[in-house]
Amino acid sequence: MRRWLGVLVFAPLVLAGCGSGDEASTAEGEGGGKSWVVVTTGSATPSPVPSRATGTRSPFPSGFLPLPTTTAKPKATGTSTCPPVKGNVINGADATAGATSGTVTWYDPATSDIVEYRITAISQDAMLGPQRDVGWTVVTPGATCGYRTATVTGLDRDTRYVFSVDMVTSRRAQGNDGTVAATVARSRVVKTS
Repeated sequence: MRRWLGVLVFAPLVLAGCGSGDEASTAEGEGGGKSWVVVTTGSATPSPVPSRATGTRSPFPSGFLPLPTTTAKPKATGTSTCPPVKGNVINGADATAGATSGTVTWYDPATSDIVEYRITAISQDAMLGPQRDVGWTVVTPGATCGYRTATVTGLDRDTRYVFSVDMVTSRRAQGNDGTVAATVARSRVVKTS
C-alpha cells in the first residue's frame, strides 16, 4: 500500500510543471533554453512574371479550324413543277394491310442522287425468340417527283406491322464515292387480316 501512495503523490507534481500556462514555461530563450522556431536566412522569392508564347498570329479566329476553300455550296432541290416537301416528317408513309401483304405510299422527290428505295415491314407483336425477317422490297425511284407505292409480301396473318422506307443516295463529294441509306418515312401501325 505504501508503494501506491508514493506513485499517487509523485504524479500530480510531474503534471503541474508541464504547460500549466505560467510565465516560466512560455518564455522563449530566457534562462538558457533554446527557441523552438528556427529561421534560416536566404533570399526573397521573385514575383511571378507571366510568360508569353511567341509566334505568328493566325488569320482565323481562335478556337476554330479553317474551312477549306472548296467547301460545297448548298443547292436547292426541287423545281417549280416538283417543289421539295416542306416539313417532311418521318411518319410520312401511308400503309394499308391485306391478309399477308401491305401496300405503302410515300413521297419521292426524284432528285438525281437517289439510287433506290428499300421498304420493309417490322412486326409490332411481341414473341419469344428471334423475330422473322421479312426482307427488303426494292423500288427504283421515279423520273419525276410524286408519290410512289410498293407492296411488301410474305407477312404473317393477324399481325401488327410498321412499314419503313429507306432511301439510298449516292455520295460523290471530295473523293468519297459510295452510297448511304437512311430511313425517310415510316407508317403508323397497321394489322394484317
